[in-house]
Amino acid sequence: MQKYYQISDNERQFIKNGIEEKFNLKIISTNDCKLLAEIIFDKVHILISYNTLRRFFNILSSTNSPSSFTVNLLSTLLGFPDFISLREHRINANRDFIHENLHLLHLHEGINTNILNEIIPLLHENHWENIYQIRSLIDLFIKKGQYELITLFFDKNIDENNHEELYKYYVAFQPIHAAATLNNKPLINFISKSINKYKVVQQVLLQLYVEESKLEDYYGAWINNCSEYFTSDAHIFCTCIKVQFHFSKKEKDTAKILLNQLNAQIRQYSSKIHPIMLGRIAAWNFIIKNDSSYLERYIVKNSDVFDNISTLTFFYKLLYFYGTKKQFIKFDYITLLQTENLQNSNKPFNIKTELSLFYLILSRYYLETKKIDLALNTFGKIDKRYQFSCSSDFFMKEYELLSSALEN
Repeated sequence: MQKYYQISDNERQFIKNGIEEKFNLKIISTNDCKLLAEIIFDKVHILISYNTLRRFFNILSSTNSPSSFTVNLLSTLLGFPDFISLREHRINANRDFIHENLHLLHLHEGINTNILNEIIPLLHENHWENIYQIRSLIDLFIKKGQYELITLFFDKNIDENNHEELYKYYVAFQPIHAAATLNNKPLINFISKSINKYKVVQQVLLQLYVEESKLEDYYGAWINNCSEYFTSDAHIFCTCIKVQFHFSKKEKDTAKILLNQLNAQIRQYSSKIHPIMLGRIAAWNFIIKNDSSYLERYIVKNSDVFDNISTLTFFYKLLYFYGTKKQFIKFDYITLLQTENLQNSNKPFNIKTELSLFYLILSRYYLETKKIDLALNTFGKIDKRYQFSCSSDFFMKEYELLSSALEN
């Protein structure tokens, strides 16, 4: 199957400049692409359509990413084994330049826009090193109060199913979350004004950094300010969090009205709902309406064990916080998941983090149902190194409460 590469404008220009220089040819027209196709066949005996070249060099408009055949062929013409080798060469060549200029940006009292304009085109989200450099820049902009510069990284359209790229921006935006939790009012207000302008702000700062402890603070304000929905499930997500917001403020009638709206939105929604969201929806229907059908339906739908872990963890977490003890211990679904073979598996950070939170909630469940041996055994599986920053307060407080209770 043909593979396609997402390449930056800077990488495309680098290839174009290299080929123009090597073959003494300016690539600005259809005839230039026809000539280049002939040169390529003469040099390496490989046929490539001039229309393919026109699309690659943006002479013919196209929304498709170039194929591996095209980018690898053009890379070999420049002396590289393949495109990945070309990309790594550019990263290595730019590494010292970027680091040194990042240091210079920190030294200046303001932001030197000339240096910034040199660095930004060299950053590409495909590379983790560049993600940490983006994070460093965002941290710098916040420290210097230049919040508008953060929007340099907001004009990004990430596919909702591209979890790897979303996680990279979760890392890149960490300074924004940290500053918001420390009550940086100017930044909080700036993000509030950006919520209805940029999709990536909703995807990351609202939907990934779910700061439940700040519902009556900045996070609740952001949620309530969101009125333009740029992801397919943003309206469902915001309504669900608003249910929690009003229920936590003892405004149960408003919470029930919003829950009815949420259920209506779900009935009209045809795409897959995120497992964590399923857990939240099931929890609020049970807490407010004593309706367990949502939980039973979602557990049946979730065939993947990690989906079930996410759904059940957040279902029981909300019941623990907002439901009654009787509601919390009514179902034993959380005890039925077979997770022994997952504990020491080679899984990414986010999966290990979900497992830690799952074991934390499961240990609490066993404690509340008087199964002390099982509670102790489960508590021993919790790895405190793995926790999401936006739930760390809850995690550590609950961990200490469990530790104290189980010691006695």
